[in-house]
Amino acid sequence: MQNKVKEFNSKLTCCKKPMPVCARLLDISSELGELQKEYLKASSYGTKEFKNNSDFEMEFGDVLYSLMCLANECGLNAHTALEKALEKYSKRVKNNNSLGSGR
Repeated sequence: MQNKVKEFNSKLTCCKKPMPVCARLLDISSELGELQKEYLKASSYGTKEFKNNSDFEMEFGDVLYSLMCLANECGLNAHTALEKALEKYSKRVKNNNSLGSGR
């Protein structure tokens, strides 16, 4: 997935490459806000059960794309980062029966 995004971005001529990290983080925040908006719309602002729809899926894809871009621009391996996070969460569940850090 990360390589697919890297290849896609390598063909773009419409934007600065790489995007500054601060700008990418703002982009992720913006995309996450759009995903949240689609959740609210799909659940009638929490009054009905959420049902996935194409707009929510598209916004999820935008968040994921932006995260993969950030990983590429920072020289991170997204798969390795995810594996480390899962290991961290596994330890928390084992030790505290919780995903939270307890902070």
